[in-house]
Order: sequence, then structure tokens, then C-alpha cells
Amino acid sequence: MNENDISASRAKYAQLHQGADAVARYERKLGNRIDVLRDEIEVQTLAPLLTGSLFDCTIGIGRLIGRMPGVTRYDGMDLSGEFVEHVRQKYPASQLQTGDLTAGIPVETGAYDNVMCLRSLSGIGGLAKILPEMLRIVRPGGLMVFDYGRRPTLTVVKGQKMILDGDDLAAVLNQLDASVVTRVRLDAALTRAKIYLRVFRFLTGPRGGMVSDAMLLKIERLTAPLFWQREIIVLRKHGAP
Repeated sequence: MNENDISASRAKYAQLHQGADAVARYERKLGNRIDVLRDEIEVQTLAPLLTGSLFDCTIGIGRLIGRMPGVTRYDGMDLSGEFVEHVRQKYPASQLQTGDLTAGIPVETGAYDNVMCLRSLSGIGGLAKILPEMLRIVRPGGLMVFDYGRRPTLTVVKGQKMILDGDDLAAVLNQLDASVVTRVRLDAALTRAKIYLRVFRFLTGPRGGMVSDAMLLKIERLTAPLFWQREIIVLRKHGAP
């Protein structure tokens, strides 16, 4: 993926989360049963790991604030001014900034116990620049959390072509001053349920209760090791706390 592709994908990605109805559109996107379960899996994965202060590099609508008991302070930034203002009104204790992650994080070195970026880097790209910058703001011994897709894909969103997951993740990880804590594979059965319209309508419709949430989560866990499309990666920064 060359720099022109990265820049074009980044610009198109940014457009998707701006505008007067940006928050409402994102809430609708996440409001269906399948995405609620995907969200719950992320919380179950991260809640046992994260303690202390956290900086969220793409805070979105603040969907994870208050849902991880060990996190004592939750700050962040986002490219969407609409998202930032929404979170500021809903969670006034959070320190928030509107900013472009690709231009750097306006935070002091080692300022946080944890840093996170979920459901964003696949479309933003530029891992070789962004991941070291994320690691910079974490204290030694702290955690960096992000997710990335299994392979590069070309997708069309609202009529616009986007390259997702186009960077060489392995090469970037090898250059970081951090060690892998865990890699959790996700988005197997649940994301496939979204692709097949009849399945999606059944599971999100009035008869969908025939298949419990617990059963869907179990199916996801069983299928993820082989059919995963995305993984959450947790790294620990080297050095004594």
C-alpha cells in the first residue's frame, strides 16, 4: 500500500464520521444485535487487562467509557469534532481533543497507563508512524491496545473505494519497544452473519430469540480461531513501571 493509497483511504474514512448527523449514524450502525454482541466481546476481552488511566486515540461516541471497572481515567481524541463534542457533553470528566491521529498525539511522553485504538487503524493506515506514537505516550510497563484485519481488502463504502488493512503489521511490530501480551482473534461467525442478509434479518428480527445471545457468543468463540477476520493485539511497553 503506497502513500497515495493511504492518504486517499484516510480522507474517505474521515468523511464517514463527520457531519451534523455523524453521531446518530454511528449509533444506528452499532445498534443492531450482532454489533452489540461484537461490542460485548471487546469489553470482555479488555476489561480484565486495563487498569489506571487510558487514552483512546479514536474515541468515537465514547462507547467504552465506564465499562471497564479498572480504568480510573478515560481521555481521548478523535478526528470527528461531532464525536468529540458528543462525548464531552456525555462524559465531562474526560479530557478530549479533536485531532488527526496521523499527525501525532498531543500528549506528553509516558502520560498514561494504557493507550488504545479500536476499529480505526484498518481504514486509517500508516501503522509505521501511528503505533510508535501510541507507544510513546504509555508509561514503561503500560499497555497498548489496537486491532487490525487479517489481510488487505478492497471495500466500497457509500460508493467510495477504500483499502483496509493494507500495512505490513508484522514488520511494524518487530520495530516496537514492546512485547505481545495477547492476540485475540475476532469477527468470525458474527461478521459472516451480517454478510448474509437472510441470516442477519432472522437473528435481528422477532424470531431471532430462538438463538440466544449466549449461543451466538459460543459459536463466535468456536469459529474465531480458524475464521477470524480481525484481531485485538495487546502490547506491553518495555521498561520498569
